[in-house]
Amino acid sequence: MATEALKLNVKTGEKDGKNFWDRCGVVFVNTDDNGNITSLTVRHNMFPNVEMVAFPQREYVPARLSGDEEQEGEPL
Repeated sequence: MATEALKLNVKTGEKDGKNFWDRCGVVFVNTDDNGNITSLTVRHNMFPNVEMVAFPQREYVPARLSGDEEQEGEPL
């Protein structure tokens, strides 16, 4: 089981064409040995004492995206 951490940032401003960002939290993506997402854990600075967790649907086949197309997965 592997875990990947992704930073959450919020845009706080823009000046002379440059964007300014503040880190506001982190998302931990937990996967099984096959690389399938098993859960997401979110920690956010607006909710410092709250751990938010999400689990994917059990009977779900993830969609494959090509380019910028949006597609939905199909239930089994």
